[in-house]
Amino acid sequence: MIGRLVSGAAGEVRIRVCGASIERFLNVALQGEIGLWNTVRVDARTIETTLSLSDFYALRRLMGRTGCRVRVIERRGLPFFAARLRRRWILTGGVCALALVVVLLTQFVWVLEIVAADGIPVSALRDVLRETGIYEGAWLGQIDTDDTRRAIQSEIPEVGVIAITRIGNAVRVEVDAAVPTPDRIDRAAPTGLVASRDGVVSRTAVTGGQLLVQPGDAVEQGQLLVSSAVPNTTEWGEAHRAHGMGRVMAYTSRTATLLCPLSWTESRATDRMTTRYALILGDRRINLYLGSGIHTDTCDKITIEKTRLSIGSRLMLPISLVRETCRACDALPVSGTAQEVGDAAAQTWLDRLAQTLDGTILDSRWTIEEEAGAVRVRVTASCEEQIACEMIDRTPLPEKEQEEPAE
Repeated sequence: MIGRLVSGAAGEVRIRVCGASIERFLNVALQGEIGLWNTVRVDARTIETTLSLSDFYALRRLMGRTGCRVRVIERRGLPFFAARLRRRWILTGGVCALALVVVLLTQFVWVLEIVAADGIPVSALRDVLRETGIYEGAWLGQIDTDDTRRAIQSEIPEVGVIAITRIGNAVRVEVDAAVPTPDRIDRAAPTGLVASRDGVVSRTAVTGGQLLVQPGDAVEQGQLLVSSAVPNTTEWGEAHRAHGMGRVMAYTSRTATLLCPLSWTESRATDRMTTRYALILGDRRINLYLGSGIHTDTCDKITIEKTRLSIGSRLMLPISLVRETCRACDALPVSGTAQEVGDAAAQTWLDRLAQTLDGTILDSRWTIEEEAGAVRVRVTASCEEQIACEMIDRTPLPEKEQEEPAE
């Protein structure tokens, strides 16, 4: 297969051989080591076959012994193509220059695709890639993927897995967030549990340490709920330090004051569409329309389609056509009554509280006051939540009681 490709590039000729001694022609070609392929017999006196350009010149010296006539019916290959371009030197120069430009352009990175997981700053990642030599317009020979991985892990600790793939002159960088190492519980550490907010203890479930409160006790923020100092519990036991663990549920109260306007504007999408085009050459953008861009304040949705010029699917060129489609929107005034606005604001705050609360909302109430085109909403939520948080406890150990001697 490779030999055929090389022969085709060097030039090959399709010939028609006519004569009464076709077999003699084939024998002469075989003795002269002339390679023939794609041989087809047209009739009893005619065959068509293909041979390389060098074998064709060698065959001309042997034709006198065959008694046949040869006619060239097709020429293929670079020598014949170059001969046709010999008199068209401007076209030849243009083709060579274009080929040289294409070869040079394919030695640089023109597509850099970054896929980052949530929580990883893409701008910082792009800066690290630029410092290590991976950016649009960089020479492919200077890319060192190992150095790039080490630099990313050093500069951005949130990154875990890094995959750098190069397809032609396109580079794809995929990063995933590092899996956080779970905090190890040092059960030997003298820790206790303190109240994170004021409340009334409703129930407890303590698995370590000495519980200091009971259901029904009122506690204040910062008050010690579970101590690390455990007194002696048996006749021969001694006081010791423990790691306070468990949950302390308490009835708490959450309050918030919200100020909301009674009138505002909302964007409503329309059927009006605007399409604009731009040409990107390397890192330079050329707008094919008047103006500097699309005003996002009058657009409901902007769709951007980018088409890059490429040679096949692996070699990208630094030329892209961008199509921007904008759906226009209108700003419409909206207003509501004080009761409607206040109820909506209070319910939104309660929904957000329920998502972050380590417990449940038992009851809620709010008051609404209208003032100067706005409403002031005061919301109160009665909750049952977990209030115990861990901290180092230095409470001194209780002294062992001395037994009085028997009289």
